[in-house]
Amino acid sequence: MNQDVLNWAAGKPARKRICKETLNHRKLIEMVSGLDVYEHTQEAFLRAYRALGIDIINRVPLRNAPRPTAAGTTRVHPCNPNYELSPLGVYDTACCTSYPCADADSILEFDMERVQYDTLVVPPPHSCDADDIRVREAALGEIGCYYPMLYTTLFMWPVEVFGWEPFMLAAFDDPDRFFKQILQPCIAKSRALVGGMVEGSSGPVIYVHDDLCDGRGPVFPPSWYDEYIFPYYAEILEPARSAGRKVVLVADGNVSVFLPKLVELGFDGLMFENPATPLDAILDTFDRSEHLLIGGIETVKLTSGTPEQIREMVQSLHERTKDRPGFAFASCGGLHGNIPMENLEAYFDARAECGVNAADWRTRCQA
Repeated sequence: MNQDVLNWAAGKPARKRICKETLNHRKLIEMVSGLDVYEHTQEAFLRAYRALGIDIINRVPLRNAPRPTAAGTTRVHPCNPNYELSPLGVYDTACCTSYPCADADSILEFDMERVQYDTLVVPPPHSCDADDIRVREAALGEIGCYYPMLYTTLFMWPVEVFGWEPFMLAAFDDPDRFFKQILQPCIAKSRALVGGMVEGSSGPVIYVHDDLCDGRGPVFPPSWYDEYIFPYYAEILEPARSAGRKVVLVADGNVSVFLPKLVELGFDGLMFENPATPLDAILDTFDRSEHLLIGGIETVKLTSGTPEQIREMVQSLHERTKDRPGFAFASCGGLHGNIPMENLEAYFDARAECGVNAADWRTRCQA
């Protein structure tokens, strides 16, 4: 386990600034590793993590990656025909194309008990299974801290199973029945999955994901969340709390209105989407010495901005957060194949100036 990450999680100063990235950019990985990422996937990723100073890591390949879907095309997911794959980087992205219910009435009759987490093709690259987590932690070794993440903590279960619009229609139509039929069975499922993460992980932090909002804010009145979502987080997270683990909520969208509530609920930190949730609001709400914050890099600017804009963004973030030992740099959207290489080079050069990665990141870990 990486000692710098352990210090970060404890709110102590580390030797370097901590960062988390979802790494999925072939050219970048191959440049810094000197390896063909499809012939030597695991070693290429491990070398890249080392070279790029990535500390909090969610993808540890155990075997060679499959060749990606051809550019401009899609294909049926080989393990689940309800999903289509399209190219995104080293690994494809999946999109659900077929849902089990066509309307709100059928959702309110749906047997949620039979849905298993591992049958959903969710963005986290690996399961919450304890044995799987142990194997990937061992493969990563001292390079960084592997983090397991539950994607469907509570709110996201119906999003993934039914899709946004059918879920919202059913939840609006009969919220009490929706809770009993759909959400209530998921509480026990998620609690068990958190237990698996706690059992398998030796890390100090457990990550749970719920996109409570879209880019504008909550998609339901706040009172709906107060009745059907927030009271049940304590039960879901109890295995982590009992084991003394910190819990970080991962949430895209603009969660500004819920920031005080998240602190009240006892979350130890937030992995957020910036600028959807303004950075000032996050820094003003979460304690600089107690809470863990992960984010700050605007993915759109990283993808479409100029190298100079990217350098200014990184330096500004560094200045605003350098007195917070619990802050970790991250691009919420991930480093995928659509980001121009010149922008990535500007990004890692700027990070080197701020102590996030070494200045010789291009060559230090090449095979």
